[in-house]
Amino acid sequence: MNPYIALTRPGNAVLTAIAVIAGAFIASGPEIVDYWEEIAICCISAMMLVGGGNALNDYNDRETDKENHPNRPIPSGEISAETALNYSNILLGAGLVILWFTLANWMVFIIALIGVLTLIAYENGLKAAGLSGNIAVGFMSGAVFLYAGMAVGDPGPTLWMFGLAVLATISREIVKDIQDLEGDQDRRTLPARIGIDYSLNLAIVILLIAIGLSYTAMGQFTDRALTAYTGGITLANVTMLFGIYNARKEDYFMGQKNIKQGMGIAMLAFIAAAGLN
Repeated sequence: MNPYIALTRPGNAVLTAIAVIAGAFIASGPEIVDYWEEIAICCISAMMLVGGGNALNDYNDRETDKENHPNRPIPSGEISAETALNYSNILLGAGLVILWFTLANWMVFIIALIGVLTLIAYENGLKAAGLSGNIAVGFMSGAVFLYAGMAVGDPGPTLWMFGLAVLATISREIVKDIQDLEGDQDRRTLPARIGIDYSLNLAIVILLIAIGLSYTAMGQFTDRALTAYTGGITLANVTMLFGIYNARKEDYFMGQKNIKQGMGIAMLAFIAAAGLN
């Protein structure tokens, strides 16, 4: 693979574009076809921003990647660290410029700008700062839905997906930090600061709030849409609760994986309900 493409981790960029389309559908339902131009622009911009963020991540992790990921473009010598940083800046800048000059809805640009600033803060300090780093990741995960909803002019239906994604991601990130505790000796993650038990309890509380929040969205659906959403979100919540169960059993890998699976099912529940509403 071309090293400049590899640096962006194209799989992640494509998944982000899919999330943008999903968020737009949640907000607009079948009327999504009326917004194909705005969605296309947002997908291109989002892929550039994610690609730039991944390049920045590789730049900041260039020393540890010599041992952990020696085949990545920087440690393998295919791209210099300086070139990778410049490439990241170009992608991040271009992603924002596209939005500024092509979309009339300036709020989409504002959401993207906040996301980029959060990304930069995360890569340059928050990553090793414990809970604040988890919150940053949660915000970036949820913001894509708000970004997409704003692009089609109706962010309201995506607010629940945004809140659910933020809270569930924070919970999952804490569980991941517990899983990686032994290997994260150079990072002051939440488990390293307050211990595994307190961290896990906090993750559980945050996830339970997310689960409670998910049911407050039922009021925006009726008839078949309500049935589809209720069934789908309940399956999602049971999956995430199973993640808590696994984490309690100290199977942190399956715990965080179950939470991620539940988030995916929740997104499908929103999509199904939007299509039937």
